[in-house]
Amino acid sequence: MMAASIIWISAAMAGAMTALFGLLLFRRWREEAKSEKESEFLAAITRSYLRRVAGQLDLEASPDWQNDHKLAAVSHIHLLLRGGERDRLMQLAELDGLLRATLRRSRSWRSARRVDAIRLLQQFGSEACIARLREIFTCDRDYSVRLEAAFALASIHALPPPRETIRILKMFDRKSSRLDSALLRASAPHYREQLDLLLGDPMPHAKRALIIDALGWSEDASVLPTLERASKSDNPELRSAALRAAAKLGHPAAAEWVIHLLSDRVAFVRIQAANSCASLGLRDAIPQLHRLMDDGDIWVRLRSEQALDVLEYEWPNDDTKGLVV
Repeated sequence: MMAASIIWISAAMAGAMTALFGLLLFRRWREEAKSEKESEFLAAITRSYLRRVAGQLDLEASPDWQNDHKLAAVSHIHLLLRGGERDRLMQLAELDGLLRATLRRSRSWRSARRVDAIRLLQQFGSEACIARLREIFTCDRDYSVRLEAAFALASIHALPPPRETIRILKMFDRKSSRLDSALLRASAPHYREQLDLLLGDPMPHAKRALIIDALGWSEDASVLPTLERASKSDNPELRSAALRAAAKLGHPAAAEWVIHLLSDRVAFVRIQAANSCASLGLRDAIPQLHRLMDDGDIWVRLRSEQALDVLEYEWPNDDTKGLVV
């Protein structure tokens, strides 16, 4: 009796496992079939949009194409086109109602879908998209989504003034990150004067260093006196930020104080000074860089050696300019 029960239980378990395995196989087959069909849709939609962008007759369009498929295709094609063709593609996408679909997606309760929508809004780049990106940047409940919107705005040169960016992202209320630095750098070409005004506010040295660093990305040589004043600060972070900014700006007028900082008392400032000398092509710094080859800090010695490689043996050479920055 007990043996028969065990056999029945074993058979039932084997049957259940077989049924489960069959269900998994069916699910895998259905997903592969769906994926293959979606690939065919994407290929057809891509061909359709490319014909329409070129002004050719398109007979392949189908009402079965869903907005998600169209958005995926447009997202890929957008990376391949340039100039007027890209603009025409985005106009066609708007005419097809994809902008409305993207705006709806940007209000999804799922953060991942909102991030996907932000990237599409960045590609559309219209005034409506910029307005929605600014709304997300200001109001979204998820900080990572707000940050994604900030970088989307930066990529289309639509970031708000730096004081507002700092306030919205609470940059000065927490530890600074590389992302904060990247956003301020993106602001610099458009808001150089406002970054200068910010330096007049009371703030910790670490935050002031972020702004000094960003000024190097302003492409404006008028910031050089500000950088020189920062290079004479008692704070090593500010001196190092001034050196990074001077290297990025690439103006030879900074040569005197950049070379002077090769003898700074703080090792990481000397490291940055060596980097800046190489980036600016300051051959007058060669004797002092040779002396730094006996520095007590191994990183100072390594960076000085790299700078000498650039200045003595490979300069001028566009391929190696800025090698050690």
